[in-house]
Amino acid sequence: MSRLNNRCSIYVVFGGSRAKIPVNPEEIEIRHPTDNKTYDVLGVGQIVVPRKPSLKVVSWEGFFPADLSAPYVNTGARSPGYYVNCFQKAQKNKQKCRLIITRSGLYDTNMRCVVSNFEAKDEGGEPDDVYYTVEFQEYRAYAPKTVTIVTTPAAPTAPAQAAAETPRPVETPVLRVGASVIVNGAYCYDSYGSKPHGTANNLNTTVTRIVSGNPYPVHVGHYGWVKESQLQITG
Repeated sequence: MSRLNNRCSIYVVFGGSRAKIPVNPEEIEIRHPTDNKTYDVLGVGQIVVPRKPSLKVVSWEGFFPADLSAPYVNTGARSPGYYVNCFQKAQKNKQKCRLIITRSGLYDTNMRCVVSNFEAKDEGGEPDDVYYTVEFQEYRAYAPKTVTIVTTPAAPTAPAQAAAETPRPVETPVLRVGASVIVNGAYCYDSYGSKPHGTANNLNTTVTRIVSGNPYPVHVGHYGWVKESQLQITG
């Protein structure tokens, strides 16, 4: 709570027009609310988490005098209707104002604001004076800022030369147990070539046994024994 005397001056700037309050109020109330949050924590109790201050609020009660020559009226005062019109117009047009309070030898107030409340009334016995209550709430700009991001283009690079592909070695089929083969010719009962009992004609089968050193060393499928020269290895 701040008390004012005649050494203080109060101005409200409406757009480009500055209006000086004609009579200083007996007191001005300046509230600095906060948005702190309180919580109950198990084993600790209530705690407070500080946050940024909320919007400042300034308010007072006063009157606009009809007699501008009275000793308590500040220099440059205007008629009551002028002030009432300024405040009502600011509310109607959602006008941003600036509240300036100068205090001799003390701190000053300079706040961008809006008129959040204004009430005017006439009192009996003083038909030409207008009594009023006014409240200002701090205004903070909230329009998003446009940011231009400047990017530096990357320097051109020489086209990469295609890496020479190393040719993959061609695997040569190996005669082994499990290899896929095509068989032609007679197949025998044993690896010595005894008792031929059938003839293969482009027969697709697999190697099941190999006995090195014998004349018919390779056994294919469930057919019989054949020479290595009778086989075409396919896989």
